[in-house]
Amino acid sequence: MNNRLFITSIVIVAILLLHGCGAVRENRIRQEVLADANMSAEIRKAIDQKELVAGMTKEQVIASWGLPCKWCYGTRKSPSGDTWEYVLFGSNLPINGSDIIGIGKGIYLFFDSNGTLKHWSNQ
Repeated sequence: MNNRLFITSIVIVAILLLHGCGAVRENRIRQEVLADANMSAEIRKAIDQKELVAGMTKEQVIASWGLPCKWCYGTRKSPSGDTWEYVLFGSNLPINGSDIIGIGKGIYLFFDSNGTLKHWSNQ
């Protein structure tokens, strides 16, 4: 029983540390993106309102929605353009830093080969 509690504690600490690392990375990227004086007002407003705009860079998407789900089936790299999945759990807001595995509803973001957001879909 004591061994089980120890293992559970280690797993919880590891999850918290991994999530914390993702949050730090998200915050750093957000600060760098928002410091860009050449960013359009439309994209800046979208980031502030946690929305998406076609034409955003991957960094701008992270600044707006956070990191995509790493372990989700929909997140994958491709020479023609990456696909990112964000998991929604019964709400309209993405989970930032979603290194969480769970049953949810995915939103898929499609980037071109240059890393520019083309479109997104919930299918």
